[in-house]
Amino acid sequence: MKKIRAGRWGKNIVHALETHPEAYTHEEAFPSPTHFSDDVVAVMSGKGFLQFEEDFDFVPMIAEYVRQIQAKYCCGKCITGIKGSKLILATLDRIMDGKGGAGDLAILMNMADVLNDAAKCSVCQSAGELLADGLTYYRDHFEKALEKGVAEKPVAYLGSISAPCMNACPCRIDIPGYVEMLQELRYAEALAIIREEMPFPGITGRICPAPCEKACSIANMGDEAIPIRTLKRVAADYEHIHHIEPPLEKIDLTGAAVAIIGAGPAGLSAAYYLNRLGHIVTVYEDLPNSGGMVAVGIPPYRQPRDVMNREIDILRNLGILVDHGRLGREFTIHSLFEKGFKAVLLAVGSHKSTSLGLNGEEEHREGFISGGIDFLRDINLGREVSLGDHTVIVGGGNTAIDCARTCIRMGASKVSVIYRRSMEEMPADPMEVEDAREEGVEFHFLTQPVAILHHQGKVCGLRCIRMELAESDKSGRRRPVPIEGSDFDFLADTVIPAIGQSSNLSFLSPEDGVEITRRETIKVDPHTMMTSRPGLFAAGDAVSGPLTVVHAIAGGKRAAKMMHRYLVDGTCSRSGTEWMEDLIAEIERDHGTLVTARTPGRTPSQSVRSKLDIQERISSFREVDSGLTQKSSFIEASRCLRCFHLILCALKDSSAQRPRGHNSSDQRSED
Repeated sequence: MKKIRAGRWGKNIVHALETHPEAYTHEEAFPSPTHFSDDVVAVMSGKGFLQFEEDFDFVPMIAEYVRQIQAKYCCGKCITGIKGSKLILATLDRIMDGKGGAGDLAILMNMADVLNDAAKCSVCQSAGELLADGLTYYRDHFEKALEKGVAEKPVAYLGSISAPCMNACPCRIDIPGYVEMLQELRYAEALAIIREEMPFPGITGRICPAPCEKACSIANMGDEAIPIRTLKRVAADYEHIHHIEPPLEKIDLTGAAVAIIGAGPAGLSAAYYLNRLGHIVTVYEDLPNSGGMVAVGIPPYRQPRDVMNREIDILRNLGILVDHGRLGREFTIHSLFEKGFKAVLLAVGSHKSTSLGLNGEEEHREGFISGGIDFLRDINLGREVSLGDHTVIVGGGNTAIDCARTCIRMGASKVSVIYRRSMEEMPADPMEVEDAREEGVEFHFLTQPVAILHHQGKVCGLRCIRMELAESDKSGRRRPVPIEGSDFDFLADTVIPAIGQSSNLSFLSPEDGVEITRRETIKVDPHTMMTSRPGLFAAGDAVSGPLTVVHAIAGGKRAAKMMHRYLVDGTCSRSGTEWMEDLIAEIERDHGTLVTARTPGRTPSQSVRSKLDIQERISSFREVDSGLTQKSSFIEASRCLRCFHLILCALKDSSAQRPRGHNSSDQRSED
C-alpha cells in the first residue's frame, strides 16, 4: 500500500523524517497517498513536499523545481527572485556535477532564507522554503552530492503551475498571468492568455459565478477579493469597444470531420478547440439562436446580446459551421456517423424544467408557467408571454432571480420569490439578490409550496407551509423541515417554478448504445469524456447535470482534446498536463489549497459597482452593471499577490509505470 515515508505539509512534519523524530504529526494532516499513482516517487509544492519511495534523492528534485521556475514562472519583477534562483541553480548544478565546494551548503541556506523572506511572489518563496527543508531534513543527500556528485537515475519530472484562483477555475485559466497584463494595460496579451483556456472572455466576464474570487488569497486574509471576473470583462470590452479584431487567424482544416450537437457553451467551446487543432467542425443546434442557455436562459440585462453574438461570430469567422436541426427528428447519432463524421460530441445542455411535484401541476391552468427556464426561453426568443399583476417565483437560484427581475421589467406590479431555506443557504449570486431587492422584488424565506390554488381554471396562488432548518444535508446546507400547523395561502395570479432543470435525452434510442446514469445524465469516462459508444463523446450539463457556463466551457475544451487524440491515434488518454490538473483538483477538493500567500495586502479594494439608475433598469433590458473604469481595473489588478506556485511530481521513468495517460517526456531527467 502506498504511504508517505517523509514530508512536510504546511507546518506538519511526518514522523518518517528520522533526523527529526520529535516533529511527529499524524498522517491525516497530509493529503491521502491514494491521490497519487504508484509511479509517483515524490511531490513538491508551495505547501511542502511528500516522499513516497525509499529510493529518493532530494537534491536533483529541488534543482528541477528551481530550474522550472527559472525557465517558465519567475516573473522577473524582483532582483531577489531573478538573481537568487539563478545562484541557487548554478550552485546545485555544480554540486550535482561533483564540483561543489565546502561553502556551497552555506550559500544555499543563505539564499533559501533570502528567497523565503524577500522574493516578491510565492513561486520563488516556495523554492526557498523547500530548499531549506532539504538542507534541514535531507542534509545527508547534499553532503553525499558534495562528495560524489549525483548519479543519473531513471526519474522523470512533471510540473504544473498552480494558484488558489486557478485551481478554483474549472477552465484553469492563468489568472495571475492575465491580471498582471491588465496591471500593465496590455489588453491584447491578457486576452491571449484567457483564450488559451477558454474562448468567451466577454460572456464569462459577466455571468461566471467567479469561484476564483472565493478562493482568492486576499479574500482569505480578510480583505475583498480581487474582482477577477470583472477584470476579464475589462480586457474583452476594450477589444470590443475599440473594434479590434482578435488575432485568431484561420488555419488549414486538414483534419477529420466532426459533428457537435448543441451550440451552447460546451459545444461552441469544443468547436473552437477542435478548429484550432485543424478539424472540420459542424455544430447542430435546435434553437434558432446559437449560445444555448446563455442565449435563452440569461436575460440581456446581465448578458448583452451584442457581446454574446460578437464572441460567437468570432468562432464562425474561423470556419466553424452552425447548422440548425433537431437530433432525433432531422438526424440521428447513427446517421451522423453514416454521413462521414469521424467523431460526434453530445452537448445538449439541460433545458428541461423540474416540476414542483404538486397535484394538478400538469394541468395547463391560466397563470401557471411550467418552469423558469421555459419562461426565460420564451422571453429571450421574443415569444408572447402573459403575466398577471402579482407574480410569484418558487426557487432560490440564479434562474429564480432572473425570472423575478425579468417580470419586473415586463410590468408586473408585484413580484415575490419564495424559497424554502433561509437567505444564507440561497445558491443565487448575492449581487443578483441585492439588485433584485433594489428593483422591488420581495423575498419570503423558509416557505414551501404544498398546493397550487386555482379558481375557474385560473391560478390564484399557492398554499404554503412555514419551514425551519435542521441539521445539514449532503449539500452542506441545513435541511428545511415543515412546521406542523403553519399552513397559509399566498395569493398571486402567476406562478413560475424555478427549482431546477435537467437534460431531455428522449432522442436516445437503444441502438445508439449510450449508457445513462441514475441521475439521467449521459455516462462518460470522466477523464476522456467518451460515452459507452466508441467515437461518441459528451460534455456540459448533459453529463454533469446543471452547473455553470464556465463548467460547460471546461467540459467542452477537455472533450475537444480527447476527440483530437481519438481521431489522430485511435485512442484517447490524458496528457501529463491533464493528469497534473486532475491531481491538483483532487488534492484541493479533499485537503484544501496547495499554497497560501504570505504577503500582506498592499492596497485596499477601491472597486465600486457602477450600475444604471433603478428606474432605468426596470424600464428596459439594458445591461445593469457597467464594469470597471480603466483606472479602477489598474488598481484592482495591482492588488494581486502573485500567490501562484509550482507543483512538481517525480515519476519512475518507466513506460509501464507512468500515470494513466501520461505521455509527455520531461524537460530533464535528473541527474
